[in-house]
Amino acid sequence: MEDSRKSGDIPSYKEGVPERGVLVSLVCSILALRVSTLFRVTVSLIDGKFSAFFRISVMSRCYCYPTVSEEYKKAIEKSKRKLRGLIAEKNCAPLILRLAWHSAGTFDVKTKTGGPFGTIKNPVELGHAANAGLDIAVRLLEPIREQFPILSYADFVQLAGVVAVEVTGGPDVPFHPGRPDKTESPVEGRLPDANQGVDHLRVVFKQHMGLSDQDIVALSGGHTLGRAHKERSGFEGPWTRDPLIFDNNYFKELLTGEKAGLLQLPTDKALLSDPVFRPLVEKYAADEDAFFADYAEAHRRLSELGPTPSAKAVN
Repeated sequence: MEDSRKSGDIPSYKEGVPERGVLVSLVCSILALRVSTLFRVTVSLIDGKFSAFFRISVMSRCYCYPTVSEEYKKAIEKSKRKLRGLIAEKNCAPLILRLAWHSAGTFDVKTKTGGPFGTIKNPVELGHAANAGLDIAVRLLEPIREQFPILSYADFVQLAGVVAVEVTGGPDVPFHPGRPDKTESPVEGRLPDANQGVDHLRVVFKQHMGLSDQDIVALSGGHTLGRAHKERSGFEGPWTRDPLIFDNNYFKELLTGEKAGLLQLPTDKALLSDPVFRPLVEKYAADEDAFFADYAEAHRRLSELGPTPSAKAVN
């Protein structure tokens, strides 16, 4: 995951500080897209005198995204335009977003299996209980998918999820292509169970996927889109009054309690009982910009689970 520390300013040499004994070491990959730097200042004894000793300690987390051809990039842009049209016409943004999430959310950090690698279209995976109804999404997307055979199915599904958020007024989620298609579907049971609570959420999102508490709450806000269907999940109804608009109303509704006609899952209500989750719910309810920023980053992380794109720490 991306390091949360931010780059600081390189400390300057102060007047009167001898140059002898000053060591500056900087390690940074030219491929790094994100670099966070931690500076430490110590004092060393040289020739019986104290002198300033600066060491720049760099933790560089390098996101080395795969390189794709110009033809591939053009296909992405063209497919995005067609996806926007389809999603707007069919009002299927919630379903498409669910497809992308459920494709990515099967990743397991320990076994390096599952994840956003196109296996969601496999009949065996579509047959998993948590994926009920997603065969509709696969069928809706197929006519566009067929027009762009150069794209991996893995990239295409995650791109569709990004467009679903965009079309409904949500934040711009960064998209980086290069996911390979895999053939073997993950075992069933890795996706969240809506009947569970806080401990379950942390097992699924943190222990298995490698995401954070903040990611859990931000991604929960995606329930601002769509509605549950009893025949698919056992639950019925939308989370907000306008389930085709991406905003922060999910959090507002959650804080004001249950209402007739609106849904709150056990996993939704569990966010209010946790001392880490609840302040984030309150923050996002009060500040839509903060929610959008954190959601975009959490969605990016979810869509990039797995060995590609890769991240390396360079010390």
